[in-house]
Amino acid sequence: MLSYQHDYHAGNFADVHKHLVLWQVLEAMRGRDKPFAVLDLHAGAGGYDLAGARAHKTGEAVAGIRRLWSADMSDPPACLRAFMETLRGFQPHAPRLTLYPGSPLLVRARLRERDRLIACELHPEAHARLRTGLAGDARCHVHRRDAREAARALFPPTPRRGLALLDPSYERKAEYREVAEMVASIRQRWNTGTILVWYPVLAGRPDHAMREQIRAELDDPWLLSELRLVREPDRHLGLAGSGMLVLRPPWQFEERLPECLLPAWRLLDPDQQGGLYQATALENGAGDPTLRPVETN
Repeated sequence: MLSYQHDYHAGNFADVHKHLVLWQVLEAMRGRDKPFAVLDLHAGAGGYDLAGARAHKTGEAVAGIRRLWSADMSDPPACLRAFMETLRGFQPHAPRLTLYPGSPLLVRARLRERDRLIACELHPEAHARLRTGLAGDARCHVHRRDAREAARALFPPTPRRGLALLDPSYERKAEYREVAEMVASIRQRWNTGTILVWYPVLAGRPDHAMREQIRAELDDPWLLSELRLVREPDRHLGLAGSGMLVLRPPWQFEERLPECLLPAWRLLDPDQQGGLYQATALENGAGDPTLRPVETN
């Protein structure tokens, strides 16, 4: 199924949450001299025109990245400041916000000379745009490849240190099961890397079965982060929040992540109708999966 196009949703609150979590993991990777590899299995088109017709049709960036862009942040945490400075560097019509970088472009912005990006995208239009956007950078490798096949064929990467990102559209219910299977397949071949899984927070919580399957099959340390726009997703129609599962999170990640996400959540949810939630198990996968609100004071 190749109908999904992220242009309609680029820069929404879920993108901001996902990319700030990814950003923090990248910063941890850069904290050591050893090179790392990033494998983006649902890479998308790379960059998205927020001034284009597709973005205007939904207007989702208005309640997403545009709230951070226009905010007066007098003393933001270093991670959020660096993220926004990188975003400003992508703008062809600065100081206007007209382009939102997807995960491949954000990753490339943080690669060092010996680091590597492997980006997989199956949709023909998105793949063509991604190839163009990353052309000429020897650190970046673009595949037109199904994520399920990539999860079997591309692991372990070289260098072995690194992270994998899985963030499908979940247009098909089967994708929840497929993601859990991909995670197990990756971990079978690559027992040291950090794996990030994005999921939508929806009524009925279809993500629960996927997360339970992953936790049952793996004994990885893990962290859950959810940024919700409503406190009770089951009473909400549409996207109620954004979730990120981080398997083998970096050292002290559970402490550093809220420092970056809390100010972002306050801007994305100005009426504070939702919340920022987190759960961790740092020794093995048998920990308590109950998500609890992160302190906002």
